[in-house]
Amino acid sequence: MNMRVLIGLITAFIGLFAMVYLIAGGTQFPISQWPQEAYLGLVFSVVWGTGVAASVAYFFSALVFVTIAVVCYAIGYKIGGFFSSKSEA
Repeated sequence: MNMRVLIGLITAFIGLFAMVYLIAGGTQFPISQWPQEAYLGLVFSVVWGTGVAASVAYFFSALVFVTIAVVCYAIGYKIGGFFSSKSEA
């Protein structure tokens, strides 16, 4: 695993943790339940705010989590290019 991929994965996990913290950080649940609470809280917000079906909200919320992970990975991969010793495409 080269440096670019490693930094990309680290930033993806940091981005996901930051999103989970922003959504579920103020709850009284243990940290181990924060990802589930963040996901279900996002589902609730989508259903209540837009009035769509619950199945659509579950899909959209999963898509939001995946999008955050992919964007953070891409940013970290780009930043990792500055730290790698050999030039890669």
